[in-house]
Amino acid sequence: MNEKVVFDQLSKDVADQVRVRQTYKYFNGTDRSKGLYDEAIRMGEDVLQEHKEGHNEPQAMVDLVDQAIYNSRKALNGQQTDKHSLKIQLSQAGQFLRSQEFTGLPIKTQQYWEREIAAAHNIEVASNTDQALANKTAIKVATMFDTMEQMRPQLMKEAEKERQKREAILAKQKALAEKAAKEDRKEEKKPKKKSGGHRGFWSFLGFHKKKK
Repeated sequence: MNEKVVFDQLSKDVADQVRVRQTYKYFNGTDRSKGLYDEAIRMGEDVLQEHKEGHNEPQAMVDLVDQAIYNSRKALNGQQTDKHSLKIQLSQAGQFLRSQEFTGLPIKTQQYWEREIAAAHNIEVASNTDQALANKTAIKVATMFDTMEQMRPQLMKEAEKERQKREAILAKQKALAEKAAKEDRKEEKKPKKKSGGHRGFWSFLGFHKKKK
């Protein structure tokens, strides 16, 4: 009589690969350590697929594959991501975004900064940010500052043009509003026509006297 093969632990360890790949132990690990883990997971998935198709491996083989997954997971050697440089750059960027200097930039430039800094912040707080991405993002934010300094004269000219355009639009809107208000006041001051009675009669006579 064949003994029942237990796949519970192997199933759990294979399913746990999603969590493991989100840890710095995995995503900052060497290619070799990650490769060994990936290969062990692949073997585990193959065994579970064969079981699903009705071709069970012996319990010893199932346990051996599960042990390989366990050992390779323990061997993952990634170090925790150092985000210190990225944090410093984002702190400076945050202060800049709250400054008058930032609000004086052209609208499109402001929108670009807000979009890129938001993306960099998401990378900074993500649990699966590897060291290469953290370093690359910190450099990108620093480069944004350098580029802005180089383009400052041009950006200021663009901002001034935008300001003048906005002021012209506001002035036009104000003039139209004042004109409308003036027309309303004229309508209110116009005497209302009255008909009948002696006052209407004398007004009628006065009109004809002026005609003579």
